[in-house]
Amino acid sequence: MRAQLFAAMGTLKIGMDILFQKEEVRLDCLYGHGGLFKTPVVGQRLMAAAMNTPVTVLETAGEGGAWGIALLAAFMLQKENNQTLENYLQDKVFRENAGNRIEPNPEEVAGFTAYMQRYTAGLKVEKAATEVFE
Repeated sequence: MRAQLFAAMGTLKIGMDILFQKEEVRLDCLYGHGGLFKTPVVGQRLMAAAMNTPVTVLETAGEGGAWGIALLAAFMLQKENNQTLENYLQDKVFRENAGNRIEPNPEEVAGFTAYMQRYTAGLKVEKAATEVFE
């Protein structure tokens, strides 16, 4: 099951590495929502290891993507002058929503890093296979 969950995070990790390394984006914490976080702690720990960033899961975590899109729409309609999305979420959405924060475990980060080395090497095999079977 861990391999399945890691595979689900593989492409996210590649994209986030572009943001972290090339664009120098810094995160204090990720907020997890959706089906991965319906089971307490499991997805959260793996995501913290994959992103090497603390992950907070709120009580509303199981609501999923449609809820996130609704939040963005509400922000666009209700934001105050010069209010950032970050401030809107902190002040209006998550202020009274209890959550659980998990820090990345160094051993799990190392395990996911090793997995990603194999994962990205495997992408070359997939690319070669598509070229053969075109």
